[in-house]
Amino acid sequence: MRITTALRTTSVIWIAPLVLAWVWLVTSHEAANEPAYWAGNTALVGHTLPFYAPACAAFAAWEAGRMRKAGVHRLAAVRGRYAIAIGTLWPVALLGVAGVMMCLLTVRLETGAAHDWPHLGVLAMAGYLITAHTVLGYGLGMVLPRILATPLILVIDYLCLVMPVTVVDPMWLRELTGWLAAPYGDVTITMNPVALVVPMVLATGFLTAVLVSAQIARWRHTRVVRVGAAAAASLVCLSVFTVAAILPVRDWNGDPPLRARTDPPVCTGEAPRICVPLEAAGSLDQLDATAKEIVPRLVDAGLEPPQEIAFVSEAADIDARTWRLFLQRDMSDMDVRASIAASALPTIPPCPTTSDTRTGHAGTLAAWLMVKAGMDADEIQSQYSQKLAADPQVMSVVDKETKRSSTEQLSWFTRNVTLLQHCKPAPETMPAVARTEG
Repeated sequence: MRITTALRTTSVIWIAPLVLAWVWLVTSHEAANEPAYWAGNTALVGHTLPFYAPACAAFAAWEAGRMRKAGVHRLAAVRGRYAIAIGTLWPVALLGVAGVMMCLLTVRLETGAAHDWPHLGVLAMAGYLITAHTVLGYGLGMVLPRILATPLILVIDYLCLVMPVTVVDPMWLRELTGWLAAPYGDVTITMNPVALVVPMVLATGFLTAVLVSAQIARWRHTRVVRVGAAAAASLVCLSVFTVAAILPVRDWNGDPPLRARTDPPVCTGEAPRICVPLEAAGSLDQLDATAKEIVPRLVDAGLEPPQEIAFVSEAADIDARTWRLFLQRDMSDMDVRASIAASALPTIPPCPTTSDTRTGHAGTLAAWLMVKAGMDADEIQSQYSQKLAADPQVMSVVDKETKRSSTEQLSWFTRNVTLLQHCKPAPETMPAVARTEG
């Protein structure tokens, strides 16, 4: 009976459909082209956080105002302050939980059945942040009139969640909010746990500040003393937890560092073995058949035969006999041929950006591999213009090199791979050099 009464009297019930509709709209748009991969798609729970978390904070402030107006805390002590708050706020928190469930349901309908389960770390972060936003709104509603506290916390909370993403310096601001970027179809990675813990650390600072201030408000001192003590205690709490949250992410530049999957892949074939994540298992037959055609040609060009061709994250450690494959859904036969050929290119690390335009071009080396794999110039040109976004003029360099002997070509390839791996200039790979020398 008490539960029914709480749901009937709370104002949350009237606005919940609008909040859930926004969550559904955003989630369905972002999940429309995603694979059925829960470890990545659960990030949409954090991506839709600005729609349900500020709503929880706003309604908590409104409910706090109702309690103040009714003078509940001045009545005879039947229940404690925290028991009253919990009894008032659980329908508000339920709105946040409903937002999470709506997001997960929409992902399931848009992407289909997945092989794994929703990421528990993302769900734990979302639940904790729902609690923190709700408590923060309730605390503000206890201080300000509800007609002011409700719109104030709604607007400020929303802006604090979405605005840090637009800040370029410092980049770590975006990591503190719990607002996660939408997934982009990469089934080789999983969530970085640091990106989930950091917002919870900062939220703990706000929770602690609210609870400590609530205790100070019960002191038997003048109002000036209580306000001053509460402000000082809140500042200390926020400072300590903010510093603790910033330290792990202060060196991040944009998105969290990639974290490779650790669950076993699905493999087929021998010499080389083809391995992909479970979600990409439907491509194994096509990959195996194409590899049997492409790999012998690359070996004839002088490359070491691989033991494995694997579709794994750039963050995954692989040995020298493993070729790292690029794969996405709905790839044509030409796409697969180009991807397997380019997988023979060793990993080229990111290097500091300089003003020297003659540093080097790894795409030229990938194009040479495609030529050796049996692809013609038109096919390679199409790959560069549509998929690789590289300079289409690399073929001028490749054409020049393929006129040399096999030994000279292999020496050119090996030499420039080594230069690029050590972030040294490799002008032989630059189209401008070929035009100048030709």
